[in-house]
Amino acid sequence: MSFLSNETTVLACRLAAAAIVIAGVTADLLIAILFQNRRIKPELASCQLLRKRGFGAVHAQIALTVTLVFALPYIFQNHDSTVSKSGSLVLGQLLYACTASSVIVLCVVTMQKSFRSLFMNPLCSTSKAVSKGLFYGLATIPPIMLLSLAVNTAIRLLGYDSQPQDIFRWLEQDGLDAGTRYFTLFAIVVLAPVIEELLFRGILLPCVLKSREFFFAALLSGAYFAIVHFHAPSFIPLLCLSIIFSAAYASTGSIITPIVMHMLFNLAGLIFYAADM
Repeated sequence: MSFLSNETTVLACRLAAAAIVIAGVTADLLIAILFQNRRIKPELASCQLLRKRGFGAVHAQIALTVTLVFALPYIFQNHDSTVSKSGSLVLGQLLYACTASSVIVLCVVTMQKSFRSLFMNPLCSTSKAVSKGLFYGLATIPPIMLLSLAVNTAIRLLGYDSQPQDIFRWLEQDGLDAGTRYFTLFAIVVLAPVIEELLFRGILLPCVLKSREFFFAALLSGAYFAIVHFHAPSFIPLLCLSIIFSAAYASTGSIITPIVMHMLFNLAGLIFYAADM
């Protein structure tokens, strides 16, 4: 039996899912109240800072290439094969992490600037960036959940079957050994958010922002972010999610904020999926 089907795990996940939803709705209500009372106002205070970070077309092309190269094989793989997935899943994730990390380091080195100056904001401390990431992340979950539910409902009403992303179906199969399973969980919650945010928000977004307004830049980078996940039912939710991540980055100027939001969202996705088992 898959660990996702264990009764204790399901119960714990359902309790955690309920807590996440309550916290997310509370965060949304708090934002609405503060906005109505004009205590806060939506602003992208660090947009100009992102434009000045200097990433160019070459850096964007490198980031696009590495994500596309590792995303394309998922189209052609045998989605029903358990043996091949068990043997290659960890290796594929490690190869992607190492290659993407090398690309990020290459971009930083060629810019001849420090990592902090390219991805952090001296006016936004690490603790502040993390706290904003947690708050914004919780506030993002309920609306994206509702959007995903609406999209999946529409797909079913049109007579199509809405399948979950492959990674969820892999995790619930008994063919994966424990080490592979837990490393995959680590990759989903930690590795993927860090790498993807550095590539899409940290490098690609500032490059597009140099010649475009924020919404167009966020829409363009978000569309590519959604496309490379190669899951049609998730395209619209992922596009909206990416735009929110971009807005958070443009708000704080620290890549830590969207990374924390992305981690929280992926963790919540795993919890919600397990809670439905």
